[in-house]
Amino acid sequence: MKTLSIIASTGLMMLGTIGLAQAQVSGTPNSPFPNAAPHEIRTINGVPCRTVLDRESGQRVPVQCAVPTGMVGLDPMATGSILVAPSAGAVVSGTPASAFPNAAPHEIRVINGVPCRTVLVQGTNERVPVECAR
Repeated sequence: MKTLSIIASTGLMMLGTIGLAQAQVSGTPNSPFPNAAPHEIRTINGVPCRTVLDRESGQRVPVQCAVPTGMVGLDPMATGSILVAPSAGAVVSGTPASAFPNAAPHEIRVINGVPCRTVLVQGTNERVPVECAR
């Protein structure tokens, strides 16, 4: 009976540890996203990413991901926390006078009215912004 109680206690402690590790993806000083609220974090193919709500689509889009080599993406403040409309008719990529002259059209995403150049997060099919027009 004593052995069964020890095994059960150990199992419960392990479950608690796993839950604690998952909960610390955001909101604690040592987490990848210390200033993020829990609802802002999405795990995409095992990669934790911070998201913002895109007002136009109503969906959360990743803006920063914690990959094994470090962080990829921008601070959410750069991706449309303040709504800024791009200039009408302005070319966003591919021309010398554009906001992103060296970017391919598929690299551009508009997040909350702000055009951003994005990169693909390895191991996922998600793109995160690395530079946004101001």
